[in-house]
Amino acid sequence: MEKKKYIALLFLISVIFVLKTENSTASNLGATTRIIYHPPISPRTIYNFNPGWKFAFGDSADASQPQFNDSAWSDVNLPHTWNDIDTYRSFISHSGGDQGEKRFGIGWYRKHFKLPQSATGRKIFLEFDGMRQAGQFFLNGKLIGNYENGITAVGFDITNTVKFGGQDNILAVKVDNSQNYKEKATGTPFEWNVKDFNPNFGGLNRDAKLIITSKIYQTLPLYEDLKTSGIYIYPSNFNIHHKTCDVNIESQVRNESGDQQSITLSAIIVNREGVVCARLQGNTSDLVDGETEIFTASGQLSNAKFWSPQSPNLYDVYCILTVDNKIVDVQRIKTGFRETQFKGGVGTGGVYLNGKFIWLTGYAQRAANGWPGLGGAYPDWMHDFTMSLVRKSNGNFIRWMHVAPQRADVAACDKYGIVEICPAGDKERDAQGRQWDQRVEVMRATMIFYRNNPSIFFWEAGNTIVTPQQMEQMVSLRKQWDPHGGRVIGTRDNDLSEANKALTPICEWYGVMIGQAPQTDKITGDEIFRGYSIARRNRAPLIEEEDFRDEAGRNIWDAYSPPHFGFKPREGDTYHWNSETFCLAAAARYERYMLNRIDNPDPAHSKWSGYASIYFTDADADGRQDSSYVLRVSGKVDGVRLPKSLFYVSRVMQNPQPDIHIIGHWTYPPNTVKTIYTAANHCDSMELFVNGKLVGVANKPYDFTDRFNGNNKNLGNTGYIYAFPSVQYKIGTIKAIGITNGKIVVRDEIETAGKPEAVRLTVHTGAKGLQADGSDIALIDFEVVDAKGRRCPTDESRVDFQITGPAIWRGGFNASRLNSTNNLYLYTECGINRVAIRSTLTPGIITITAKRKGLVSATVKIESNPVKIVSGLSLSTPQRLDASNKITLASE
Repeated sequence: MEKKKYIALLFLISVIFVLKTENSTASNLGATTRIIYHPPISPRTIYNFNPGWKFAFGDSADASQPQFNDSAWSDVNLPHTWNDIDTYRSFISHSGGDQGEKRFGIGWYRKHFKLPQSATGRKIFLEFDGMRQAGQFFLNGKLIGNYENGITAVGFDITNTVKFGGQDNILAVKVDNSQNYKEKATGTPFEWNVKDFNPNFGGLNRDAKLIITSKIYQTLPLYEDLKTSGIYIYPSNFNIHHKTCDVNIESQVRNESGDQQSITLSAIIVNREGVVCARLQGNTSDLVDGETEIFTASGQLSNAKFWSPQSPNLYDVYCILTVDNKIVDVQRIKTGFRETQFKGGVGTGGVYLNGKFIWLTGYAQRAANGWPGLGGAYPDWMHDFTMSLVRKSNGNFIRWMHVAPQRADVAACDKYGIVEICPAGDKERDAQGRQWDQRVEVMRATMIFYRNNPSIFFWEAGNTIVTPQQMEQMVSLRKQWDPHGGRVIGTRDNDLSEANKALTPICEWYGVMIGQAPQTDKITGDEIFRGYSIARRNRAPLIEEEDFRDEAGRNIWDAYSPPHFGFKPREGDTYHWNSETFCLAAAARYERYMLNRIDNPDPAHSKWSGYASIYFTDADADGRQDSSYVLRVSGKVDGVRLPKSLFYVSRVMQNPQPDIHIIGHWTYPPNTVKTIYTAANHCDSMELFVNGKLVGVANKPYDFTDRFNGNNKNLGNTGYIYAFPSVQYKIGTIKAIGITNGKIVVRDEIETAGKPEAVRLTVHTGAKGLQADGSDIALIDFEVVDAKGRRCPTDESRVDFQITGPAIWRGGFNASRLNSTNNLYLYTECGINRVAIRSTLTPGIITITAKRKGLVSATVKIESNPVKIVSGLSLSTPQRLDASNKITLASE
């Protein structure tokens, strides 16, 4: 008994200690204190508004009215596009993008929903992350708002229109993605409403939310329609060595309680483990009914883990409003803290992050970021999937092209540590008049929506030159809406020298396209070429935004591999690369920039602060292989994110640590003799072995001369590619090793595959598995393998599929075949391809079988997990990938 009393006493003492610790102030939070934060119950509730819509393409009279009969319409869930069935099916065009017949015009969506009883007497908002292009929103038959720019998120206050008390509400949305759509008030078209620079996936193609708050609330960062600015969180007063910074909060607060209220703002900063890291004290202010005011809070964050590509540390900041010590609103913002500097100067210029120079290296990418068979409508975890591949390639930089990126992609860049350039909207020209005003309005809304995202470093005023007056307007916009976020604004310039010079003292950074050239190497005085000048180099970062515009599909290895034995251009094709030569050409270009990095102390070779190759993924956009491919094949991965050889070469080139990759495969026809190329870095020499026998030594990288079809064009030193000529193919193993200071530091090995024996299936889903929310996706890789399970790298034949269970087949695509999407069959490319299924609202077991005559079939079962949806609303948010998950590439 005495022992029990003693244990009880110890328990009581521990409880008292925890209670005292919970009451500690920010100044008392030491490195050893670990308080797990349990957010307070808040009147703010965010519902997933994606499930349970009806859709019909074409205009419908009276579809906005509650009594309209939509029973014959299709059942869909957001994100949704009506162009998932008509894209990636026809050969691409440089001038017009995808040339297939498209659904352009009007589509209608309708959704029934009921508010919970707890919503009565509160504020109700709708948020749509975006759509293409324009929408009219009707709630219970009443027009509640319009949307037209096709880029930004939009919000609607529906408090006075929605029905409470469990009554049925009907939201109807008329969406128009016509290519000739014009702004209703002015008759002005939106310059970015095009299909080549901005692939047109019509519909409600992003996430939607329904948000319930109290009548005293922090506003949403939705300037479009709501005209509200939300919460702005920014760090200051950094001490990187001591791991401290101040965190500052500016929160727009509104009182609609019907009476004057004394309101207090405070905040809690919590790390990814849920541990309280700081408590911020804010101000108290009296607001009369209908008044809006910016409240502030600040405090020091100690033992801070700063955000960077190497360590993309994120915190949850809980911004709390109280009235008479009663919590009336809590809003959670996920953000990160980092110190940036943007410098010019030989050897000392560039982008500095947390006190250190960072070489920005990565890709340009269309903001539509589509997938074959899915268009632009796919779940958030697949945005994570793409960005995780960017980081696996050792890229740390994305330049979004023409229009602002999607929320899901920006969040993924935050999570995976990818620095972003964020534009507003344009079509590679200087807009004037109302079209310029439209761009400014999109830039303002974009800044407000994304200014808490640490991955965005750069705002881009235009994808080509703007006037000095326009640039001054954009700089003022940044200073108004994002003065403390550690970001700068600039533009991508062109070949107009005098116009570029006029922008030099105004821009805060400079963008170029294909900037590294013999002309830039010879610049003197105040000369300027493609946006590069000595004055600019000495003033602010110069960034290559879209270099290496060349194209090559994943489907053709080299000139020695069946069934194609090299790429054979057709009339209308611009490039002649296969997968192998694509790597050589890309490496030669990247090496030119690495030799001219701004941190090089040699003035003759000190220029660039960052490099982006166009694109990361093959894309439904303008392309130059318009007789051979259904999409632009500039990517390092293909349209369904299967890696090309250039993905692995990019991984090597961008890796600060020793790395190696043998380009290609080792399953050739008998008597094949060819040059074997390996990509490697940080090595003194390379050695190549066939079945354990040394067949070649290379002591320096390869000089690439393009000799296709009689060409004799020297593209220069590849920097990272080592060549081993006249290697005799023999069944077995090929191995490459990299040596530094007499020691092996890297190695790679490829084994010969036998004849095809079986089909193999591999499933990819989000962290929670396939969700029965009507919009989730499962990806299925199908490979043809030999008796030992080795992929057959030259296999290219048809595989047929059967599917049963609660799912919708979306299929995949073949990059060089017409009309390949959405079919229940597909061809492998280099022994592998990928298909997709979409869940329905019904959970259950989905069975997929892949067959080819003469091979052992494969079957997988995927369980679609139930998602709770009540009256059209769900508390289950769209799933993401776990950032700690290791992505295994299908080609590994």
